Amino acid sequence: MTKKIYTEKGWRYPVDTTRHHRENDWDYHGRAIYHITLVVAERKHLFGELTGNSAENARIELNKFGTQVYRKLRDLTKFYLPKGYELKMLAIQVMPDHLHFVIYAMKPLPKHIGSVVRGFKSACTSIYKRTYFGGDDITETDKRAALSSPIFAQFSKVFSTNGSIWEKTPAGYHERILHAAGQLQNMINYVHDNPRRLWLKKKHPQNFAVQRNVRWEGYVFDAVGNLWLMDSPMYAVHVRSRFSDEEARTYMNQCILAARQGATLVGAFISPKEKQVLEVAIQEELLIIYLVPHGFSNYYKPVGNLMDPCAQGKMLFLAETSNEVNPHHPISREECTHLNAIAEALAGD
Repeated sequence: MTKKIYTEKGWRYPVDTTRHHRENDWDYHGRAIYHITLVVAERKHLFGELTGNSAENARIELNKFGTQVYRKLRDLTKFYLPKGYELKMLAIQVMPDHLHFVIYAMKPLPKHIGSVVRGFKSACTSIYKRTYFGGDDITETDKRAALSSPIFAQFSKVFSTNGSIWEKTPAGYHERILHAAGQLQNMINYVHDNPRRLWLKKKHPQNFAVQRNVRWEGYVFDAVGNLWLMDSPMYAVHVRSRFSDEEARTYMNQCILAARQGATLVGAFISPKEKQVLEVAIQEELLIIYLVPHGFSNYYKPVGNLMDPCAQGKMLFLAETSNEVNPHHPISREECTHLNAIAEALAGD
């Protein structure tokens, strides 16, 4: 049996990166809270479109099919209750080309949580076939409307190849498991914040485009954000474990003072004290280069409060170019040391 390992976020089972974040030896029948993500094949806008004239009032206007998918997801727990599944839906967000939901398995399940997800996916595909390929339960007017829909025209060839509306993946869906106190609210906030984040990305595409093979100071990076920050004076953020509390406070203050005077803070922001520096820098709208241990998918968007400074051109994310894209494995001590060394090299320390 695989042993748990200790990480910056506590004890974890190692993640199988070939199966979309599945945790080895995790009991997927047991009580747990999951954040599930499902993506439409080829990222087609099958469910609706983004609307709103600002990030604050951004929302997804669902089309008829997207509304049916939302209702099916909303009623998922009721559907499975007679089958012995005690589930509670904690958050839902249907986006134009994917959806998120946070679901709580309150008691051990008759079958693992994946059976619920697969059942929902099959139901959505069946709804799509009825809506766009005709069926006894829709009117001729509905059939003609479906056939004339640009959605049908764009997606019919994809569907005829896949036989499903969903992307093909080894595990069938993406998942995160809640492990730590405070993580649930972060999950729910992330789900609800998706329209705002998408609005920012669409309005500032130059700051969210993934740029490959960026060469700098002998390194080769993938990058997201404002590349002009690479030409600015820099100050490395690396709070050493050997620092006393007073030394750490002095150093952290020096970092913020340097940034207020025009330097760009560069670091991996791994330790709690480094994260404090990052939080202050974000609040004061200072300049930041954030080193990450994994690559970026073509649809990468920063999470949480990292989104806004990226949209404003005040942040740059860098990852050494590799074949790994968002593996979400626990960061190792060697990776921490390597990223801190890069930060110091870039800053000339």
